[in-house]
This record gives sequence, C-alpha cells and structure tokens, in this order.
Amino acid sequence: MIQTKYYSTKAKGQKPQTYKPLTYWSNLYRACKHNSLCLDIETEGINKPITILGLYQPKPGIPQVTQLIQGSTLTEKEIKVSLSPAKLIITFNGLNMDIPRIRQQFPNAFPEKIHVLDLYRIAKRLNMNCSLQTLEQTFNIDRLEDYSKRKYIAVKLWKQHLNGNTKALRRLLEYNKQDTINLYPLAEQLCQIINHQNTHPNQ
Repeated sequence: MIQTKYYSTKAKGQKPQTYKPLTYWSNLYRACKHNSLCLDIETEGINKPITILGLYQPKPGIPQVTQLIQGSTLTEKEIKVSLSPAKLIITFNGLNMDIPRIRQQFPNAFPEKIHVLDLYRIAKRLNMNCSLQTLEQTFNIDRLEDYSKRKYIAVKLWKQHLNGNTKALRRLLEYNKQDTINLYPLAEQLCQIINHQNTHPNQ
C-alpha cells in the first residue's frame, strides 16, 4: 500500500484539511472525472489581474474549452456559473497560484467546498520533475502550437492585444487552451502511476 501523503485544498476561512494518501486522489479522480473541470488562468503578470480563465471538461471527442476574457466575459457571475457543475477541479500548481488569484479578485466566485486535484503537488509527491513542460514531454502530451519555451509569453500577448494586435488575443487563447486541455492527459498519466505503485508496491 502506498504511504505517500498529499493534502487537499481548504475553503476560505477554514483550517487546512488533513493529509490524504495519493490513492485517495486517484480514486476521487476516477469517480469524478466526468464531473470535473480542468482550470488554468493567464494574468497580466505576477500578482496582477487575470486576463483569461480557461475551463475544460474531460470527455472524448474534440475539446471544447470555455474561456472567460478580461473586459468581456470574465466576471464573478460567469465564473460562478461556469464552475457550478464541477465536483472536482484539476489544476497545475493551482493551489498556490490560480485559485488564490481567483479568490482574491472574485471573492464569491470559487466554490468554498470543492476538491482540487493539483497535479503539480501530485508529481512532486511522486518524486517527478515538476516542470509542466518536462511532464508533457515525458508523457508525450503534444501541443498544437508550443509557446511554452518563451518566457512570459501570456503577459506579452495580452499587452500586444491591448495595443491593437488583432492576432495576439487569438494566440493567447490558443496558448491557454493548450494549458487547460493538457491537464486531462496529465491527470490520467499521474493517476495511472499512483494506481500502479499501489498494486505493485515492491516495483
């Protein structure tokens, strides 16, 4: 039986929840996968407002991503409505970055009692390289257009959009879309590793 511990998110104003074994999260993922949402945000910079909030519900077929955009659809009401069907939120380092940012900017938008599967922390507990780019390469998770090697590309694209570059917003939305939908195959791979280690503890 795997002994590694991993902790869940806490609702605003609540005490931290107890540490849970990784198998708890892989089982929860399996049970809630079709009622989960992959979430990723882009911002104007560190500790600055959100520009794009992307959501993807894991399912077969062509990915359909909901993207809320600053100055248009990115409102507390729209976020709350978009998140309401989810029983599980899947993120990458979202417990440190995305969710605190959403709660700070839109205090009533994020559900107070919801499980968050943070793949960054899962990978860390599995003693894997926690770089998203490295994990994608490890598991052969492709991107249609790879901007990941360009530092602060999301910030730069948003600034270009504000300066009238008509292609910049489209490129930023595609960047966010790839970040969001790639969380699904990454969750699949990491949970498979957890399940394998649990059934083959001596390997």
